[in-house]
Amino acid sequence: MRLAFIVILAALLASCSGNKPKPDCDSVHVAPVYRYFTTSHCPDSDSIALYAFMRTVSEQPPSAELLDTWASSQAVEVFTPDVDSVFTDTSYVSRSLGCILAQARKDGIRFPDRRYATVVYGRPESILFVDSVMLIALNHYLGAEYPGYSHWPVYMRQGKTPEAMPYDIAEALVGTSYPYMLKGEDATALSRMVYEGALAYVKMRLVPESDLAGVLGYTDAQLRWLRENEQAIWHSIVQRQLLYDTSASTIDRLVAPAPEVSIVSPSTPGRVGRYIGYRIVEEYIKRNPDATPAAMLEPAFYKGNAVLINSEYLAR
Repeated sequence: MRLAFIVILAALLASCSGNKPKPDCDSVHVAPVYRYFTTSHCPDSDSIALYAFMRTVSEQPPSAELLDTWASSQAVEVFTPDVDSVFTDTSYVSRSLGCILAQARKDGIRFPDRRYATVVYGRPESILFVDSVMLIALNHYLGAEYPGYSHWPVYMRQGKTPEAMPYDIAEALVGTSYPYMLKGEDATALSRMVYEGALAYVKMRLVPESDLAGVLGYTDAQLRWLRENEQAIWHSIVQRQLLYDTSASTIDRLVAPAPEVSIVSPSTPGRVGRYIGYRIVEEYIKRNPDATPAAMLEPAFYKGNAVLINSEYLAR
């Protein structure tokens, strides 16, 4: 049963064109670190990435003994065969990353110089930065129905697909370089929603052939529900006086991954604050087409209520 599932998933990935990089994108080298535990050779050019990865699994410096120990670990034994079945090579990752970085340069979005590597580990993070290396855990993207994810709730599993990986890569790169910076009275729910909306807008630009459901982490049905109930959601947020709330717990309930946002309504999908923020930003851009993606990631953009006012969001 498990083997049949992997074969079917691999075929679906090969045939899926929704998030495939555009053909004019140049690939970026991504060190296949996870494969160096089943072979006897790691190129010198990838040794830095290998060293960074080893720091995530042991406090000891890399050694032949440590590599042998990790190569026989449960994480390597369980996940590597399934990763190889779904990701027959790293070209999908390399081309996606190449497109993301190329578009970021065009948009004036600056990232530090980094190396990139695909890994397999038992950590909860799907993407991890260690020194100057970005580690992408392929075992986090084996499909929503992958048996190893069965203990996770549905809202988490639906983002564990190969198609979701480019969105996660883009968000990790942008979010670490342009984090939310406001504090105190400035850190309102509105400012956070606008920041999240700007982040989603930039992801939409960076990921090749992206779609809004994928950018926001929703199913098509969830996105359709949000569109149909958008005005009611907005009125609920305003009427409950959540817009200028500075409570960290309230803001997290609006923008953090979750099965639902009960403070808005029991039927509202998680991260509704990001959806509303995206819609505000989208309306703002229609009226301010000269706004640049890089500028929208700066605190001056999402601080206060200027973006909301200038967007004329739901002003009817």
